[in-house]
Amino acid sequence: MLVSYQWLQDFLKLDQEPHQLGEKITRTGVEIAEVKHPEEGLKKIVVGHIIDCEPIEGTHLNLTHVDVGEEESHQIVCGAPNVAAGEDVVVALPGARIADNVKIKKGKLRGYESNGMICGLQEIGFADNLVPEKYADGIFVFPQDADVKPGQDAYEPLGMDDYIFDFDITPNRADTLSMEGAAYEVGAIVDEPVKIENVTLKADGESWTDNFTAEVDPKLAPKFNLRKISGVKVADSPLWMQKRLWNAGIRPINNVVDVTNYIMLLTGQPMHTYDARAFETNKLVVRKANQGEKLTLLNDKEIDLDENDIVITNGERVVMMAGVMGGLNSEIEDDTTDVILESAIFDPTLIRKAALRHANRTEASSRYEKGVNWDATERALDMAALLLRNNASGTIDEGVITATDEKRQPDVIHTTVSYLNKVLGTEISNDEVGHIFDRLNFEYELDGDNLTVNVPARRWDVSIPADLVEEVGRLYGYDKIKSTQPVLAETHGGYSKTEEAIRRIKAIVQGQGLIEAISYSLTSPEKAVSYTHNPKKLVQVQMPLNSSRSTLRQNLMTGLVDAASYNMARKQNQLALFEQGRVYDFENDTYNEHEHLATLYSGNVYFDNWQHEEEQIDFFYVKGQLTNLFKAIGVNLSKVEYKAEEIEGMHPTRTAGIYIDGQYVGMIGMISHAITRASKALNGSEIYGYEIDLDTLVPMIISPKTVSKNAPKFPAIERDLSILVEESVSNQAIENVINDNGGKFLVNLRVIDVYQGAHIDENKKSLAYRLTFLNEQDTLTDEVVNKAMAAIDAELKEQLGAEIR
Repeated sequence: MLVSYQWLQDFLKLDQEPHQLGEKITRTGVEIAEVKHPEEGLKKIVVGHIIDCEPIEGTHLNLTHVDVGEEESHQIVCGAPNVAAGEDVVVALPGARIADNVKIKKGKLRGYESNGMICGLQEIGFADNLVPEKYADGIFVFPQDADVKPGQDAYEPLGMDDYIFDFDITPNRADTLSMEGAAYEVGAIVDEPVKIENVTLKADGESWTDNFTAEVDPKLAPKFNLRKISGVKVADSPLWMQKRLWNAGIRPINNVVDVTNYIMLLTGQPMHTYDARAFETNKLVVRKANQGEKLTLLNDKEIDLDENDIVITNGERVVMMAGVMGGLNSEIEDDTTDVILESAIFDPTLIRKAALRHANRTEASSRYEKGVNWDATERALDMAALLLRNNASGTIDEGVITATDEKRQPDVIHTTVSYLNKVLGTEISNDEVGHIFDRLNFEYELDGDNLTVNVPARRWDVSIPADLVEEVGRLYGYDKIKSTQPVLAETHGGYSKTEEAIRRIKAIVQGQGLIEAISYSLTSPEKAVSYTHNPKKLVQVQMPLNSSRSTLRQNLMTGLVDAASYNMARKQNQLALFEQGRVYDFENDTYNEHEHLATLYSGNVYFDNWQHEEEQIDFFYVKGQLTNLFKAIGVNLSKVEYKAEEIEGMHPTRTAGIYIDGQYVGMIGMISHAITRASKALNGSEIYGYEIDLDTLVPMIISPKTVSKNAPKFPAIERDLSILVEESVSNQAIENVINDNGGKFLVNLRVIDVYQGAHIDENKKSLAYRLTFLNEQDTLTDEVVNKAMAAIDAELKEQLGAEIR
């Protein structure tokens, strides 16, 4: 609901800065999504009077001279089809800023100087759907009743000097879907009395009710009222009304239709006007639609009516889908003289479903579905009739047809002030509570602690004591309610250090590009102990559903291999999966659970791409991924060792156990060919992965966080080392010797070459290493590095029988 600040001032005294008022309303319960000032960003836009207008030969342009309140008129070239002499128009002067921050400059068109621009409403910021249809493709012309003069700012006559509050209304506060409802809300917030005028209407035409009948199903329309206005003259609405419709987001149409939209905005009561010629039968019937009936709506959309749609008919044909939109066959046209005015309450559920069913939600249907003030129906009818007499020169015929008139008794709520304070945690006095209900315009009685409140019909959302608590709390001020600790015991949430470490490990693995999988904890007895370094006693289900789900797993790898089989059977061969979960065993006469992490890789390192050569995933790629994980979580890499081992389900020569400081934490390697070749889906694919025991690994984490540091100020020194050793000597053994004897300045060590073949003995291999030395506190000298290299050479010869090359 768009609410005009200036319109609010008709109901109550407002002298607060609009943006501050919007903030205050938001803090009190109804969110203000935006406070918009339409003239903001515009400059030098004034009213102009066209003195003369001559067409420029051979073009669609016109040469005009416009009085803009200066000593001399402005010559302006204009191409609008509706420009003419004698019109009062909107003019952007040279140097003006119009919509989208466009600047207007002096220029020449077809050889004629143009000192400004005559504007359409779209060009100064009006949305296309707000511009009256007659001005949609041209300039805007002020109506004759507009009190404007050349040179004055155009903002005030167009309502652009207003501030517009965008009430972001929740369904329970549909009472603010009207200016009167919004005024009551704002008045309660700023503690100002609200003035709502009553309507005194005296008909001045002949009686019409004797010759017209209305048949209405009270279940469909519990309240239904009609008036007839004769002799109307359809024209444009007065500018004051158009301004209020614009600022509420509604396009002005004519002085008859605009009245019903205006009254809907004012009171919240949707209304409709029919051309009386549509009821030549002198009969109106409200019923549900019949199967096969159709209706062309005012928006030219033809719909097939549903049997649950409420329709208005003249006894023979449908003229309106009630509560949603009128029919084209009863539209107010330029030659309309007599109109029938409707003000009613329809079944909200049926209206909501009809609007949804036909994808035709309107301002009227949105109000009916949320609720309408039952006290406003007759009053809105009288107000609309009065405006049609004043604005459309109509005659109000004597008599009102009241087809249905269900009464609703106002809700009376009994509670106590102590209950309000107990729920809110406050100590509000009786006088303060009474003043809050005065601000709300709720009638109440206070008898000691006892409180009785009569809720007006306009606030149908208030019906129980808890609603009164909310009203008192929001107007008292949530910021005034003291913060206190709950009396009840509470448990502080959070993760343990182990849980935090596991979550961090999962995040790192996901960051490496792996997708999480979740597999069954139950598997077969064979799979339960596969991929396991030291199988324990099985944990079996006493009454399994089937043999493949009879045993609790002792590893996660079996589930990932099943996931790989499922994916590869569907031609998804590029896999990078991980699972973090629990494995189970029975040991030391107790059932045990252990947290594990397993990964599985297959395919290429990169997807097929012209930018790089294919590189197939192998043992060393997966080992690199695991090393990066260890490094990221703070494991001391110098204590990590890989030992060749045979594990059931893993390749006999491409599998290693993972040891940290001599303790087994997991395994890494390739799934055995016996498994991949036995599966039609796996088809002998090379599948690699690792599985680690987090219960063992997490206590070994030295640093729970990754810490960054400044780049070193001093240069590093690199040295290459090539050695010849027996084939049985492992790389890990060599690295251990180098790390143990390289001194404190050895910061990095990596293999750069491995060779076996010609020119060296058959049972030997050549390895080359690159060593990086760095002193972060001082410049490192060759003397220090040479000494370290000499120590390394000596120990390699002594411990491993290496030959330095």
